[in-house]
Amino acid sequence: MTSEFREHIENFITSLKANVPEIYYQAFDFSNVSDSRTKLMNMKYDKNKVSFLNLEMIADMFQVFTAVHSAVESNSSRDFGVEVPYRLSNTRSIGDALRTFGGFGKSYVLVVSIHDRLQSEEVFEEINQIEHVAKMTSEQMQQFMKNNLDNIRRYYFGTTSDQEQVTSDNPIGEIVTKMISSKNL
Repeated sequence: MTSEFREHIENFITSLKANVPEIYYQAFDFSNVSDSRTKLMNMKYDKNKVSFLNLEMIADMFQVFTAVHSAVESNSSRDFGVEVPYRLSNTRSIGDALRTFGGFGKSYVLVVSIHDRLQSEEVFEEINQIEHVAKMTSEQMQQFMKNNLDNIRRYYFGTTSDQEQVTSDNPIGEIVTKMISSKNL
């Protein structure tokens, strides 16, 4: 584990406050849904409590938890639904972050909620009611993330030669370190 990653972990843990929001999440398969973007955008939900993420760009839930915590702590004027994809990206462009990490119009969506459990379950159930949408099991979600790790690493680290330099025992740590450091320039 790199010292930079350890430092980010220590900073993350020490920044946790007693009132950290509970984070609920559920992955959905929208691959058989036509116009999923419109169906999600027409839902009634609190944009300051729910974010739709592109599951194809998530390597591990630690990456999401770090982004959610960072979004909540930032006190940004942006909606939570925008701030989380922005925190996941390695760019300062909100448009690029939403195109890459936003879940609208994507085939596999991770819905993250900082509502209480009941309200989060209601949001997840409303999504599940969309015709041809399927809830993904935890095992399916984990396998999906594992299968996409190389593409995600390519996003954060660029060319294959750069990837070879970054290869480590802790690829998730390297991704989270890159994600965090891009916002601290």
